[in-house]
Amino acid sequence: MSGHLKFGGLLLVMQAETEKKGGARIPLYRQISDTLLAGIRDGKFPVGSFLPGEMDLISRFDASRHTIREALRVLEDMGMVARQRGRGTVVLSTDAAPAFVQMVRSPSELFSYPDTSLFRLLSEEQVAADKSLAKALQCSVGEQWVRISGLRTLGSEGMPICWADVYVIPEYSSIAQRLGGSTRPVYELIADTFNEKIEKITVRVFAGVLSDKKAEVLGVEAGSASLSVCRSYQGSGGRIFEVSISEHPANNFSYNFEFTRGWQTADHWSWSS
Repeated sequence: MSGHLKFGGLLLVMQAETEKKGGARIPLYRQISDTLLAGIRDGKFPVGSFLPGEMDLISRFDASRHTIREALRVLEDMGMVARQRGRGTVVLSTDAAPAFVQMVRSPSELFSYPDTSLFRLLSEEQVAADKSLAKALQCSVGEQWVRISGLRTLGSEGMPICWADVYVIPEYSSIAQRLGGSTRPVYELIADTFNEKIEKITVRVFAGVLSDKKAEVLGVEAGSASLSVCRSYQGSGGRIFEVSISEHPANNFSYNFEFTRGWQTADHWSWSS
């Protein structure tokens, strides 16, 4: 189903929200922004002219004020229009000003390990968070957690990748019995086992020094520099149910980020610093 809308002599065609493109649903605000974008690029809305007013767009597209404002925000983020208080939305350019966007389509893309990597369980114990640990876990001093320590390796007998301390809330402590030899991330096992819904993932990267014990297990010299990654997993109601701290020998491990140029928005995970 399509809607045909006229702006003066311009016939604009807007696809209904229920239609899909490339198998993915296109939000209404994106359909509206694409329609306006086509009008700008076709010269129907020349540089220096104003787009139809907000109330006019609401009526013509049968959309809410919020949806219209989101559509205009897309064009504004592209550098093609500017909203002027009391005057309306003026067209600035027919070309988008691209920005660098980090695209993350799923949590598994956050600092993921090779599919062949395994977790070797070394120890499990209940701990009370001291001041330092409470800061890392974002909890109160004295709060009870279960610490599951292990080694992640490339295959069962392969090179050690990192030492991992995984902290989980006590009610999820039984997950430790499922980790030995597992290739799956701990948060995935928790989500499946306890029907936990992951609402937010926070990642922090920092430098450090490996302790004598960890350096020996990882096969490097004591006091070697380390690259540590702390991941916090927040579930329903804002509760943090897992925090993992992975320490990697700095001389044999690195992370690469890929950025793509574009303005498009999509359904994806994102993080901020």
